[in-house]
Formats: sequence, structure tokens, C-alpha cells
Amino acid sequence: MKTNIKAKWVIKFPKGSDVMVKLGDRVEENQAVVRANFFKVESINLSNFFGKFNNDKIQELNDKLKGSWFNSGELMCLTGGFFPKKICFPMSGNFIEIDEFGFLKIETREDNLKEIMAPINSVVSKIDIDKLVLEFEALEYKGKGLVAGKAWGRSDYVVINEAKELTSNLKNKILFTNNLSNGFLLKAEVVGVVGVITNNEFKEEDFATELPILKLDNLVWEKLLKYQGTNKKMLINSRLDRLLLVIE
Repeated sequence: MKTNIKAKWVIKFPKGSDVMVKLGDRVEENQAVVRANFFKVESINLSNFFGKFNNDKIQELNDKLKGSWFNSGELMCLTGGFFPKKICFPMSGNFIEIDEFGFLKIETREDNLKEIMAPINSVVSKIDIDKLVLEFEALEYKGKGLVAGKAWGRSDYVVINEAKELTSNLKNKILFTNNLSNGFLLKAEVVGVVGVITNNEFKEEDFATELPILKLDNLVWEKLLKYQGTNKKMLINSRLDRLLLVIE
């Protein structure tokens, strides 16, 4: 079944990132829309200090410090005893917790800003403090997800069933195939395929791949193969049992 729809793509980013577009802007594929400062969690072994603290003391510190930003060298707390020692933050970041094993969890900013690109020609339909929404027109085809996932890609709209035909030319592409053997899918993943479309009548089994796989009925399958040579952009979303063919 084919339906012409207004589709949306949500881009999430950390609060405080630099949004480089305005509401209503038309953006092009691979255009930078957000300059983001991502965070990562560091785990630092301080068990030689916190291993001597009881659970109540650890919980008290977690409640007091959680969510606050601290600079490297800033005082965290004092050890007990007659001659208490200072425990200072070994690096700057947001305090998350001291876990049950005495590891300090702290969230730090990555050194370099990263640009987030628009995956498709689209219009900015909504901007929030931590996400923006891109809207685009697409043809929606329903199928059945065999392996859950989603990915953007283009396709040659040619059926490939032989492993020897899987080459680096398929990098970042969506593959049409009747071959769902694990060996074939593994090689497809290695050469850079991002998703798989099939019309194969399959037996329920565990697929040894993380590639999203969507099964279409024969009628839709044949319609899509008529796009051979067009290189149209697609979004395969096997979690929602659908394929979006972008109208450009």
C-alpha cells in the first residue's frame, strides 16, 4: 500500500547547543543544522577513599552533589578520622554519583563541537531547546519488520542475491535482496549496507545482523524496482513496519 504523507524527522541534541537554522527554513541534505557540544560519562576509581565510607555517607554525598558542575581540584569532601584528608575532583564536569564500588561518575564535555546534518531536503517545522523537527514529503509503503531498526539510504533498486556482488559501492545504501542467509547479511554489513528490503517468504529465525530488515509484499516490491536508476532517498523504519520514499 502506498500513501503520500508529510513525514517528520526529529533531531535531538544537548541543551545549550547552537541551532543554525530558523523556523520555516528550507534545508538541504547534508546541511549543518546544529552545532552541538556532546557529553560523555567518565568513571574514575576512587574506591581507596570511598570504600571506607558507609552507605549513608555515600548517599548523603550523592544527594548533596548530584547535578552540580565542579571544576578540577575543587573540594568534594573530607575523609573521616583525626587527620582528615581532602578529596578533590580530579577533573571538571557534572557530578552524577559515587557508585557502590567507590567509582566517581562525572559527565564531561567533549573537546570538539560536532555538527549535526540534515539527512534530507526538508523544512524546519519546530525548534525546541533540545530538538528540532524536519518535515518532508514522502511515499509511505507498509511492510513487516524482520529486524528492528531504522536508517537513511539510497538504493540502486536492483536485486542482489550473490555474495560476490556485495562490494564497497553499496556503502550507505539500502539493499534489495531475496537472500537472508546470515553469511550474506554479515558481508552486506561489512561493505557498508545500512538496511535490507526483501520480499522473501521467510521462516522465523534469529538473524545474526543488526541491519534493519523490512519485508514487502510482491506488488510493492515490483513497484519499487521500477525506480531503478533514480537513486531516490529512502528511510527504512522496520520498527514501525514502513518504508518512506522521499519525494524530491
